[in-house]
Amino acid sequence: MGRGVRVGLLMACAPVLPWAALALGVALVEFLRPGGDTRLAARDLRYGGLLTGGSLLAGVLMGLVLAGGLALASRVATRPGGLTLVAALLGALVFPAVFAVVAIGTDGAVAPLGTTFLAWPVMTVVAAAHGSDVAGRTRRRPWLWPSGPAQERRPEPVTADAAPELPHRAS
Repeated sequence: MGRGVRVGLLMACAPVLPWAALALGVALVEFLRPGGDTRLAARDLRYGGLLTGGSLLAGVLMGLVLAGGLALASRVATRPGGLTLVAALLGALVFPAVFAVVAIGTDGAVAPLGTTFLAWPVMTVVAAAHGSDVAGRTRRRPWLWPSGPAQERRPEPVTADAAPELPHRAS
């Protein structure tokens, strides 16, 4: 699930976070400039928050759908090409969540919606390229896999002497 969430966050945040940063920058300028409009600053701050939070939520949900779909498909698809195709299909189907976030977070502004629409096929290719790694079939993308000592840790076996049993009273 973690690898799918990472890919989902990449797919959702890459097209949205530049618009969130722009909205927060405009809010800061409007707030700090002499004679600035605090209503405009508050609105842009709201847009930045909606875009940031919405893209994170959409990314997690997209990643969970992607990981779940690929986990189910990996039982049927035996070749990496099959998983790539399933990942591309799932990526194309879940990306409208990002489009909805941008539409809500910008009040339907044309430029953000247009660039997000153009990012749709690119993010579909991103999902397809990472599909085998998300399913656990390959390890071509090291940023998807955990590293360090946590990977090497195994649960310790439970021994019979670990917790002594307490005698129970018969009723």
